[in-house]
Amino acid sequence: MISTKHNLERAILAALFSFFFFSVSDGLRKLLALDYALVDILFWQGIFAIFVLLILSPLMGGWRGMFVRTKLSWHTIRAVLIAINTTLAIITVSHIPLMDAYTIFFLTPFVTTVMAMFFFGERFGIYRWMAIIGGFVGAFVAFRPGFADLHWAYWCACAGVFTFSIATLIARHIGRDNGILSFGIWPVVVLLIAIMVYQHGVIPPSHDATFLMICAVCGGCYGSALVLISYSYTLAPASVVAPYQYVQIVFALGFGYFMFGDVPDIFKIVGAFIIIGSGVFLFIRERIVKQREALKKNALLDQ
Repeated sequence: MISTKHNLERAILAALFSFFFFSVSDGLRKLLALDYALVDILFWQGIFAIFVLLILSPLMGGWRGMFVRTKLSWHTIRAVLIAINTTLAIITVSHIPLMDAYTIFFLTPFVTTVMAMFFFGERFGIYRWMAIIGGFVGAFVAFRPGFADLHWAYWCACAGVFTFSIATLIARHIGRDNGILSFGIWPVVVLLIAIMVYQHGVIPPSHDATFLMICAVCGGCYGSALVLISYSYTLAPASVVAPYQYVQIVFALGFGYFMFGDVPDIFKIVGAFIIIGSGVFLFIRERIVKQREALKKNALLDQ
């Protein structure tokens, strides 16, 4: 699928918003995990995610978009992978520092890009690879991970990288024919079903109003992020969308400071600028390439 200039810009914008919402969701889940059971957080986050997505359904083609009409098996596989990824993510951020978790999560663009090369035959020029590598270098400079005491949750983070990468590529394969609402609804439904089976049909406690309020924000952000990231991968090649995950470092620094009192040092600030620079570089480069292609096409038509 050849992406137009307009599609590329919409894909990048959707990716930026999705990674912001994922970061908010991660931060809030880590905050809740200090006092509440993980299964309670996952369940009520899922309930509110479905509620918010249904409210926003008119913006996504209507509620009928949640019903899958084609490629049902691919939707099912993706839903299971996202449900697993969500569980792995909350386990990870609950047991290790948010910065360490994000350092591992930043391997996702590498994995996604390489997988797309084999599954979709996408071409990756030197500039796209430079942007991806530049973002990873920025993340490494910022977080300078030291895994001397390797907690088992680090392996959950690594597994999450692969489940998320495969799920996003499946979304690209599915396309937008079924409506983008299905990308957000069904992974949450699968997760809720799994939780109810695990709980033997007993609904996890709702605790108090504060818990439910935070879960509502968390669920709304999470559901929106699922839809937006899937939508972005249906609009543009993985090599264009994937590097923008690195902007999460900026959100992580902000949430770390305001929610957990983490003060960024000079390395984190430098790393953030490297990441931002890599994303801006790729965006400008893609626009230049598209402009050149448009000029060549117009020149051929004029002949």
